[in-house]
Amino acid sequence: MGWESLLPTEFQRLRSSPNAHQRGQQLEELLERLFQQAHFRVHRNAGIARPRQTDLVASYGDRWYLIEAKWENTPAGVDVFDAVRSRLERAASAAVIGVIVSVSGFTATVREQVTQYRGREPVLLLGEEELMQVLQAPETLAHLLWTKWETLVTHGRVHLPVGNRRRRRRWPSTDLLASDLTLLSTDLTPLPYVTSGGGYAELVFVQDLPDVDWVPADGSGVSLDLPIRALDENGLADLLHAFNSLGWMTSRPSWSIQQATLNWHGVGAREFLNALRAWRERCEGLQHAHHTEQVTYFDVCQGGGFYTLAADIANHASRMVSHCNVSFQLPGIPVDNQPLRHLFEQFDAIATGYYRPLTARAVIRRRAENNVPLKPTGYLVSADPFPGDLPEYASRRDESPECPRTPSKWVTAIVAENPFRKDSNVSAPRDWPRSLEDSELIVCSLRSHHPLSKIPDAYHLDSWEHARTTDIRAFRPVADW
Repeated sequence: MGWESLLPTEFQRLRSSPNAHQRGQQLEELLERLFQQAHFRVHRNAGIARPRQTDLVASYGDRWYLIEAKWENTPAGVDVFDAVRSRLERAASAAVIGVIVSVSGFTATVREQVTQYRGREPVLLLGEEELMQVLQAPETLAHLLWTKWETLVTHGRVHLPVGNRRRRRRWPSTDLLASDLTLLSTDLTPLPYVTSGGGYAELVFVQDLPDVDWVPADGSGVSLDLPIRALDENGLADLLHAFNSLGWMTSRPSWSIQQATLNWHGVGAREFLNALRAWRERCEGLQHAHHTEQVTYFDVCQGGGFYTLAADIANHASRMVSHCNVSFQLPGIPVDNQPLRHLFEQFDAIATGYYRPLTARAVIRRRAENNVPLKPTGYLVSADPFPGDLPEYASRRDESPECPRTPSKWVTAIVAENPFRKDSNVSAPRDWPRSLEDSELIVCSLRSHHPLSKIPDAYHLDSWEHARTTDIRAFRPVADW
């Protein structure tokens, strides 16, 4: 069991106190311990608080916070704000920031005054909802105050609780990249995704698996986890758009949505969000649908490495997410970590981010001992132009009619029946994921691509490779013909 803060329990105990004055004093003592556990230096009765002698003053780095605690029966009003602002004026230092903690909230006038005076005496407001969040996780307090200050000074508005912000907008899927791969059935009918019998495999099939150990320097790669709380389906869309805005989204991410007896596999961020939102259509007619879907998502990073997204999402109208984690594997700690820091700050997880060195091989590879035959049920097709198909080469091709035209569509991967399903009577080889024993289908990259117009007579399993992140396995079986 991990460390758990006792501060929320003490806060709930204070609720039963009938003496409002005594309750306010005890709240100040609770806040003192909160700031101490958040690694602030806390001073009581500091000279900066004069003429009051009961304020808390806390410092974190080069910033000082003058803290006023209120637990009245009504929201904190302008008189409280004016008292804090006047003390900030006497402090005469831009490094001092006011903080009003009010369990009963704040009047609308206070919010307006905070915005009006933000350039002279910045005052941050902390209500009950956010107070409970930091009591449960004191390590998030410093970043919360920094976010409140940045929102107030830069954007001129009072910072709202995280949950309200994250449910505010329903992002359109059209803002995300569409896949440049086309998924086809064996009769060449386009498919939005592949439907397969299976269970919770905690696995995603991938088309490209970067090896973070494949660098000339000594040492090993690193991992980095981003746990995300308080999400729903729209929050997952928010996360995808964050990846896109940071340039961490390609046109070929792989994904899987898993139910207890059925799986859906596909490619493309836009296609993933569309499939995620179409949960009613996907589960229509499914008997004994589980109350939770597991989603897995994989994409590669610029400069090397990759990341995975794993989430558990409710299979009902709320679409609440009970678990969400993004896991990075990188060749090393980047010199420019601002994009990662921005992502962690956006999702209020800056205090939970740690690089950890990988202590084992990042990617495990195996070759098939025998040419295990594969029965295809679908194809992944690329329309990437070859040099001869580009406009600048068109005139040369026209001048040389004897030059053969390059096929425009190439099969880069196949969907095939799983040869090692538990009812197939064929034993799975060493290092083949046991979690696939219930899966009807697998998605295999092709070692040798071929034109869509020239489907070979047979395919066989050539090899496979996989990498494990915190929550899921990225798995790349390779077929040949």
